[in-house]
Amino acid sequence: MRIRTLLLFLIGDRQAILDIAADRRALWVGFIFVLSAGLAREYDGHDLLREPWHLLIPLGASLGASMLLFAITGIKVVIQAKGAPSLWIAYRSFLTLFWMTAPLAWLYAIPYERFLAPADALRANLITLALVALWRVALMVRVASVFMGYPWYRALFLVMAFSDGVALISLTQMPMPIIAFMGGVRLTESERLIESVTINTGCFGYLTGPIWAIGAGIVLFGKRADWEWPTSAATPGRRTSILLWVFAAASLAVWAIVLPQTQPEQQLRRRAERDLKAGHIAEALAEMSRHSPSDYPPHWDPPPHIWRESRQPDLLAVMEVILEQPPAPWVEQIYVEKFKSILSHGVVRSRARKRQSCRAGQGSKTLS
Repeated sequence: MRIRTLLLFLIGDRQAILDIAADRRALWVGFIFVLSAGLAREYDGHDLLREPWHLLIPLGASLGASMLLFAITGIKVVIQAKGAPSLWIAYRSFLTLFWMTAPLAWLYAIPYERFLAPADALRANLITLALVALWRVALMVRVASVFMGYPWYRALFLVMAFSDGVALISLTQMPMPIIAFMGGVRLTESERLIESVTINTGCFGYLTGPIWAIGAGIVLFGKRADWEWPTSAATPGRRTSILLWVFAAASLAVWAIVLPQTQPEQQLRRRAERDLKAGHIAEALAEMSRHSPSDYPPHWDPPPHIWRESRQPDLLAVMEVILEQPPAPWVEQIYVEKFKSILSHGVVRSRARKRQSCRAGQGSKTLS
């Protein structure tokens, strides 16, 4: 396997797919690519020194997703095929192919936030996400067709049934400002974009899900794929080129240059958010005031996020601290805008009445 093989694989070349499946060492190259892809996702999104576990999420997700997709597309085929290897050997080759799609995630490293306005940066990130997702789906359809012997249209139903289910499950884990929308709270352009994409994606997924599920069921319980263990994958002695190992190592080493530029701002962000959510509002605002906005991540929106169910810290408590101990102008402006966005719809007033009633109740208990 060479660098050229990887490039051909990424455009669905049949021989490249078989060559990668045949190379046992390619699994470890793919493993390195997955780690590199994790850095591409998180290098400017989390404090990796304090929260390194974020780098393991893509690895764990890829293992779980590959097992499920292999179970859907491969287990029955491998069991029924003549001269097939063990399920582990077949899955190892499939996992290698799955991990070799990781370089597509390097596109996530494009720092749109550093040269685009907030809404434009979010739009660019969503377009990149859609591009990578569609590319991966198309590539796995091709892999299922070449490696498992399905006609492409049968492979499409299997892969899309899997992808649709994963997408719908992922949507349930996303914060969506639908509650704020129903409550009449004004959303920013970025929040409206998130809401629109989430709702449209969910509608598409739920409407097309039955089609993919029924089609996948017909494929799985219909005529079995005419598949035999590919000769290329059964051929021992294939070696991964040294240049490919160097390329994979370089995809990790490059982050040693990038991380010192992006991690200081993430460390400041994490400390501020931790203190705010812990109720140390005065300390957090004072710490933020000692820095300029450029010391924090681009377009950073400190908590609370008014359209989420968990609003910590309480915005009224933040405003009280600001009135008593005015922070830097840029910090004050952020929270004044948050306050304005919900004030006109009575959300703050209702919450203020609730706070006052709680205080009154506490006072009556004290007097009694």
